[in-house]
Formats: sequence, structure tokens, C-alpha cells
Amino acid sequence: MLMFRARAILPVLLLLAPSACSLAPEYSRPDLPVPESVEAAAQDRAAVTESSAPGLRDFFRDRRLLLLLETGLERNKDLRLAFLAVSEAAAQYGLQGSEILPRLEAQVADEYAGAFRGGSREEYSLMVMPSFDPDFSGRLRSLNEAALHRYLATEEAAKALRISLISQVAQAYLDERLAGELHELAARTLESRLASVDFIEHRIRSGQSSLQDLEQARSLVEAGAAELAAQEQARIRARHALDLLLGTFDPRVLPESPPLLEQELALLPRNAPSSILLARPDVMEAEHLLQAANADIGAARAAFFPSVSLTGQLGYMSGDLDALFTPGSSLWSFLPKITLPLFSGGRNRANLELAEIRKEISILQYEKTIQKAFREVADALLTRASLADRLAAQRRYLDSQRLVLRLAGNNYANGAASYLEVLDAQRGVFDAERTLLGLRRDQLANDISLYSALGGGTE
Repeated sequence: MLMFRARAILPVLLLLAPSACSLAPEYSRPDLPVPESVEAAAQDRAAVTESSAPGLRDFFRDRRLLLLLETGLERNKDLRLAFLAVSEAAAQYGLQGSEILPRLEAQVADEYAGAFRGGSREEYSLMVMPSFDPDFSGRLRSLNEAALHRYLATEEAAKALRISLISQVAQAYLDERLAGELHELAARTLESRLASVDFIEHRIRSGQSSLQDLEQARSLVEAGAAELAAQEQARIRARHALDLLLGTFDPRVLPESPPLLEQELALLPRNAPSSILLARPDVMEAEHLLQAANADIGAARAAFFPSVSLTGQLGYMSGDLDALFTPGSSLWSFLPKITLPLFSGGRNRANLELAEIRKEISILQYEKTIQKAFREVADALLTRASLADRLAAQRRYLDSQRLVLRLAGNNYANGAASYLEVLDAQRGVFDAERTLLGLRRDQLANDISLYSALGGGTE
């Protein structure tokens, strides 16, 4: 009789339940909300480059910087937290995925029962209890898909943080190198000005220079000493900023670094198609979150349909332990259960509207992320062209200032010019060298920003 009822109920389940497919909307990637290509200049439109950014060791050529980057990636606390977040999301995805699979439990019991005035009895039982949700509405599949995309989004967020850390460490390294080279420049300049004081004192003894020239030279020495002290402070601060990102910094175990003016980075494209931005981790993170929101709609829609669960029991029960596994002590049961959403006070409708609104929010966030990426690449390309022109002009200006200093020195030695012209020429050379180093640092930093904006640093 029980078997007949079970067979009669199963067709009813199949008729009441919708097909076992997801009720989520078909996902379609939104169109790019930016132009087809991002370019440095209008004349470069025919030179669109499809290649992505080079790998980490291909882009950075400075061995000292590469070792610092490895240290930062290994020890940075924020990056370690991001990796733990990825592991947490993976565990959550595994937990959600287990809901789709059948469950099987075993239960062994030794039960004593009786009345206060009567006798007692003892029953032994061994039961295996299978249960399964066939997920006809696709609710569990939608929840599993949403959990998968949230896990993938967390993974992409960790990659984006890695790229950001690489950029921060590299730029902090450039700041530390700039501060060190400006300190060396200040030290050389001070040494040169001290030599000028000795030279003028010698000329005073021979009657070729005046005390005014000597005081002017000494004032320049004091200015140089103040500049040296300021650059020493700047160097310490830059070192501390690098320490904060790395967790440690020991220059004694690191190889020597080439000067800023000799630093080399791999060449990057002058322009790129906008589609290359889709490979950026932050853009992929936004898209996975959009796909998760799309899957949430499927789960919210499934709440309007009946839910079905299948449970049963297979086992043995007997009052005599020796007779527990005899044929007469075996039993089984099968319990299909249907839950119909008759009235929920508008809860299911509100959940569906909430899921649809969250998807619209995710679309806007995805488009906003792409626009931000486009702007970062476009700004870096434009700045790179400007910095290249400025750096070339500054090199020419420095050469002319060095020539002016040489001529002023010769004229002063021959009595054809005052020492004030020499002082002005010395200040001009110092300022030109300092500006050149700063521009070179800015140029390298901008190339690193472009490298990060193109999604470089994930490998």
C-alpha cells in the first residue's frame, strides 16, 4: 500500500514542479561605456596594440626593485588578508555547492522505555536516512552560481590589490631613489661650493678677489648645507614609507641600483583597444559581482514555485539485539514533501524586486569601473607624451646651464665678470639637475601607473 502511494505521488511532483533549469535571466555582458580605443594622440589611431601588459620581470629591469617587490608581495599584511578572503569565499562556495548533492545520514540507537508502575522495554535500531532536494525550480543552482561568482570576484579583488601593491612599492622605491640622488647632488654641490670658497680665499691673498666675493661664496655654502640637511630628512622619510609597505628594508643585502637617469622599463603600447580593459582584475571583479546579482534573480524567482524534498529511512529495528538484522526487523519509509508558497505577505515579491535593483546597481558599478580604467590609461598615455617632451627639453636646458657656468668661471678667473655671475650660474645648474631628476622620477612613475592601468603585475 505504501509503495503504491509513493508511486502515485511522484507524477504529481513532476506536474507541479517547473523544469529543472535556472530561472535566472540570460546573462549578457553590457556594452563598453567608453570609446573603442584609448589613445595617446589622434595621429596614433592606426597603431592600436592588442597585446596586454608584459609580465612583472619583463617590465621591471632593476634587480634591486624586483627583490623589494618580492619582499612586499610576501610580507604585506593587506595582501595576506586578501588571500585569506579568497580562501573564505572558496569555502563558502563549497558549502553552498554541497546543498545540491544528496545527503546520507546513519543513526544507531538503543532506546529504553516504560511506565513508572509497569515494565520496561529496550529497542535497538540502525537507520540510514537519505534526503535529496531535486531542485526543480533551479533555486539551489542559482545560489550556487551566485556563490561561485562571488568567490571569483574575491579572487580578482586580490589580484587588483597585488597590482596596487606593486605600483605602490615601485613608486615608493622611486621616491627613495630620488631622495637619495638629491642628497648626493646636494652633497656634491656643497663640496663644490666649499672648493669655491678656498679658491676665492687664495685669490684674495693675491689681490684678485674682494671680501664681498668671499662672503657671497660663504652664503652659498650655508645655503648648500641647509639643502643637504633637508635632503637628508627627505631621504629618511622616503625610507620609512618604503619600510611601511615592505615590513622590512635592509639595503646591505640588496644589489646596487642604477641611477634614475639610467633606469629602464619595458616599452608599453602608445595606445590600446578598450577591450583590453576587460582583463583588468577590478573590471573582472565587477563583472563577476554583476553575474552573481544576475543569479540572485533566479533564486528570487524560484521562491514563487513549489519546493520539493525527498526523504526516507532504511534500516532495522528490534527489541532483541541478536535479532536486529533478521528479515522481520527490517523497515523502510519514503516521504516526498511539497511546500507551496501560498501567502508570504509580499516577501517573495519584495525579494525579487530587491534582486533586480541590485543587478541594476551592479551594472552601473561595472560601467563605472570600466570608465575609471579608461580614464587611468588615457591620462597615463597623455602624461607620458608630455613628460617625454619636458625631459628632453630639460636635458638641453641643463647642458646650456653647464656651459653658462663654465663660461662664467672662465670670465671670473680672467677678471671679465663678477663672482655674482658665477653664483647665479651655479644655482642654475643645481636647480636644473634637481628638476631633471624629478622629471625622470615622474616619467618612471607614470610608466608604472600605465603598466598597472593596463592590468600588469598579475603574474
